[in-house]
Amino acid sequence: MLVSTADYLIDYAREMLHSYPYRQVPGCWRDLYTDAGIHKALGLGFLAMTRDINDTAEDDPIDLLRQAILACDNVLVMSGASGIERKPIVYELIDLLENMITDMAEQTGNKVFNPAQKKRRIHLPLKLGEDVNPETIPALKYPIPRLELPTMDAFQRHVNGPAGGTPIIITGAIDHWPARKRWTDLETLCQTAGPDRLVPIEIGSQYTDEEWTQKLVTIREFIQDYIIGPSMSPRSLGKNGSDFKDEPKRRVGYLAQHDLFDQIPRLRRDIDIPDYCMIEPRVQKGYTPPDDILLNAWFGPRGTVSPMHTDPYHNLLAQVVGHKYVRLYAPSESAKLYAFGTGVPSGQEEQEEKQEQDTMLGNTSQVDVERPDLLRHPLFAQAQYVEAILGPGDVLFIPFEWWHYIRSLSTSFSVSFWF
Repeated sequence: MLVSTADYLIDYAREMLHSYPYRQVPGCWRDLYTDAGIHKALGLGFLAMTRDINDTAEDDPIDLLRQAILACDNVLVMSGASGIERKPIVYELIDLLENMITDMAEQTGNKVFNPAQKKRRIHLPLKLGEDVNPETIPALKYPIPRLELPTMDAFQRHVNGPAGGTPIIITGAIDHWPARKRWTDLETLCQTAGPDRLVPIEIGSQYTDEEWTQKLVTIREFIQDYIIGPSMSPRSLGKNGSDFKDEPKRRVGYLAQHDLFDQIPRLRRDIDIPDYCMIEPRVQKGYTPPDDILLNAWFGPRGTVSPMHTDPYHNLLAQVVGHKYVRLYAPSESAKLYAFGTGVPSGQEEQEEKQEQDTMLGNTSQVDVERPDLLRHPLFAQAQYVEAILGPGDVLFIPFEWWHYIRSLSTSFSVSFWF
């Protein structure tokens, strides 16, 4: 009864959440979703405790506990666990549920996986990040300078330079992170995060694609469907990791710009906030430092693309696993980069499209950076840029308002720090 009532309230709250623009949702509906989700998780946990783990005729108690964890993750993702002291309650509840799963699984001798899921264990032919196709690595014409562990004073002077700072790559700053080693093994990464934790992913190689969409999946599903297969399966890798010419076109899944470390604090223990985020950037027009440093995870297969765009803060992009190609353009080049919402629409349909793009993609360029259409965007050929191949351990400083384009050359895990 408790679970069914909670489901009714969750459905109603979800309907109300979707009735408003995201930033205009009244807090009462987030609070309702949060409390209903917590009650559902508690109800499922109680049902699991009343089940005999060895009685196959009843609902699997481990499956009930996993459903309870999904209810908690929905609360974190959908409503941010809003309400007084609700987020600590959700975290404690998830820890309790995961410990119950471990205890029950050990009683049956199945570790974390029950018999139906043993076949789904993660087996990786390569270490994470080794699936680089050499043919997709561009030659660098204008490389970004590299500095090994600059002092804090030197970095602050650089960021606060007359031109607002320029991109640099810092080496040696994250060599001590446990993530540098632990996250190259997908089994370790999956178990640390929790295979049944629910995360939002983007479907499509980049968010400007017409078919781009979003969905919620478990970490196990994301890894199995979008990281391992088919992009990292043995049949999809030729000699030296190059693609077979007949590899079928696949849908790309990307865990992008998500605060995974707030949702799953255990992953947070594998990284540290770089000291360089603690400097005091000078005041600039349009720039206000966030109240706290903002962390986001970027985890996906090779071929994912972040279209050229700008961010509202300074950014340190830490490359933990794999390789990425990055290209950056100074704010002074903006007129040559054709941001959405610029140009002259020729009809009513284009006018409506312009208004929508102006709202949603005003910080994003229309140009396909590595395959530009110079008939539509002729000034782009004159735009000056700098570029780099980021490898494990590199930390790229992206100054406020600098345009940046990023393409994954391999399966990749990056962490961004906005400050």
